[in-house]
Amino acid sequence: MEKYLWILVALALATTVAVGTLVRGPAPVTIERSERPRITSPEVTEAELGELVSGNTSFALDLYGSLRQGEGNLLFSPYSISQCLAMVYAGARGETAQEIASALGFKLPEERLHPAFDALDLSLLERANVSGNELLVANGIWAQRGFPVKREYLDLLAAYYGAGLMRVDFRRDPEGARMRINRWVEEKTKGRIEELFAPGSINPQTLLVLANAIYFKGLWEEEFEPAGRMPFYLLNGSTVEVEMMRKEGRFGYTAGEGYEAVEVPYKGGELSFVLILPDEGTFQTFEERFTSHVLQSVLEGLRELTLELTMPKFTFSYGFDLKKSLRELGIERAFSGGADFSGMAEGELFIAQAVHKAFIQVDEKGTEAAAATGMTVGRGLIKEVKVDRPFLFLIHDRRTGAILFLGRVLDPRGG
Repeated sequence: MEKYLWILVALALATTVAVGTLVRGPAPVTIERSERPRITSPEVTEAELGELVSGNTSFALDLYGSLRQGEGNLLFSPYSISQCLAMVYAGARGETAQEIASALGFKLPEERLHPAFDALDLSLLERANVSGNELLVANGIWAQRGFPVKREYLDLLAAYYGAGLMRVDFRRDPEGARMRINRWVEEKTKGRIEELFAPGSINPQTLLVLANAIYFKGLWEEEFEPAGRMPFYLLNGSTVEVEMMRKEGRFGYTAGEGYEAVEVPYKGGELSFVLILPDEGTFQTFEERFTSHVLQSVLEGLRELTLELTMPKFTFSYGFDLKKSLRELGIERAFSGGADFSGMAEGELFIAQAVHKAFIQVDEKGTEAAAATGMTVGRGLIKEVKVDRPFLFLIHDRRTGAILFLGRVLDPRGG
């Protein structure tokens, strides 16, 4: 598959973890570090990258399985969450670290895990930022003035995640610190995530905040054309009229047990938008069995085919309590007084909260999350794929398999 059609895509989201403490005491001020870009990639093998992406993918689908129980559309960035939790993991020890590694699918030894994240990040940034596409990934850490974060922890975050330490005064001005962090997130996501931390979510007891932000904008090689308003069939049996777009051309396509899938790569051919359309009336059944094995079958089965692809335009935002979801996946100690984050600093630290927000927009020129549905008209003919019912979608790196965004669309009107 060498030539494809493309979408204008604007993806943005951020993941953050706020760390609180049970015991605090006076300590010397540590050296300040400013945010700085990473330039060279560490020596990491293809096998190590494959192990990292495999674990991240398993976590992505486990988290999807937890979130799918809710109502409405769904969107999150497994890449953003995994990277932010990897920074937390770097400071965890003992059973706290074991729980995080198990839930996140971290199989590599820690001394290889962080270089692998760095190498994957740099590879994505190098290959995605071509032909007018834009990918931005940023990490940051904020600490209470005077709170002694360990030097080796800060050095690791700076070396492998490009995260620089920024000092704020949570104790005297928690609202000012919250606004400063939110402005950083808004800047890194090109204004798409405006209020990651809600008022009151950061308080005088906060000592550390770690955050990741990711933004992606990609272009179709040829734009879709408006297809007008068409019916979209909801899960409850009702029908709504939504704006559709259409394109005839060569797409990656596969069909398996209970589904069809279409792949539309972005310019440069490195990243692509993959749309999975369960058979009519089987969406919830398909979601229940949507595992890494099923996803692998979908991606490996894609073959270039001439299609007439019709899919909806849509825009929506999504946010959720990441802490609740991580607990459901087996991370408990990190959020309690029994947590061991002695790799970050001395004292009984614990994760006070974890939040995640995402935004997506799809139209003739681009998207921020998308999905598609299709049907076959027969061998040798132009196959028509019409996405007129709920679907799943993901945006992934075709070379490594890293999933940048994963979600579903139950109603293109948003909500």
